[in-house]
Amino acid sequence: MNKKYTLLSILVLAVFSFLISSEKIFATVGGPTYISQIAFNASKNTVYYLESDMGGKGCPSIIHAINLANVQDTEVKTCDQVFEQFFKDYSEENQQKYAQFIHDTYQNLSYLGSVSLKKNNIDIKVEFISENKAEDGEVYWREFDAIIAQDGKALTRTRFRGCSKDQPHIFEGYRIPNTDAMAILISNKGDCFEGGYVRESLSILKGIKYYDTNIVRSIKEESATEPNTGNMVVYAASVNNNVDNVPPTNTSNTLPASQKNSVAEIILMVVIFVVGTTLGYVVGRKSSHPSSPSNPTNL
Repeated sequence: MNKKYTLLSILVLAVFSFLISSEKIFATVGGPTYISQIAFNASKNTVYYLESDMGGKGCPSIIHAINLANVQDTEVKTCDQVFEQFFKDYSEENQQKYAQFIHDTYQNLSYLGSVSLKKNNIDIKVEFISENKAEDGEVYWREFDAIIAQDGKALTRTRFRGCSKDQPHIFEGYRIPNTDAMAILISNKGDCFEGGYVRESLSILKGIKYYDTNIVRSIKEESATEPNTGNMVVYAASVNNNVDNVPPTNTSNTLPASQKNSVAEIILMVVIFVVGTTLGYVVGRKSSHPSSPSNPTNL
């Protein structure tokens, strides 16, 4: 009985596990997210950058494009498209093909350099807004607003995530030549999962007047941003949701896809295990207690 029960449980669990893992992309526990290779295509009026997410779906670096006309951030090829086209199998040849795709996309672009925020009269205020908690009180992440102003006039309010209320947030500005726009990089501990991971994001700020165009950092690499003479380290002030009445952006308050996928898969695996072991137990008991013949032979 025990042998049959065990073998059937393992078989059911293995089949369902295979079905779950048959997707091309797997969720991971977590990891940092870095922004790199911020560049500009003047003819297309578009800023490009690479987003390297070490957690989530386990995607390679994804190219993003932000057109200055509508300031919408889109992926040149989505993670699913990249896997479908370049990584059906993890051969060295396919990796080289994707590297060539990135190279071809950047071939006619000009890398953007960072400038001094202070020398351009840019001031940034960060406010703690809210926190996202689990039922047991564990904090997943906290929401912050960055109010960015120049010459004392607020230009935008940008929503972003962090972990602790008193953590530092680094802001870096990249000049976009011959425009009134600036690419703003935010680098901080972006959540509280597993102690928190560095999370970097990029947005476009319009209506900028450049007083100083000297380059501080020429190329942003795939690594965490550190304080320098051009960027700003800002800490959150007290809560105030009505400062300057500047409309918020990026206000999503949902669990990241990588974390939702991980939690869902764990729950599903538990359910599968319970169903498999229960089914194995029932079948095992039936096989060990056969029913009596309908016409027994009299001795």
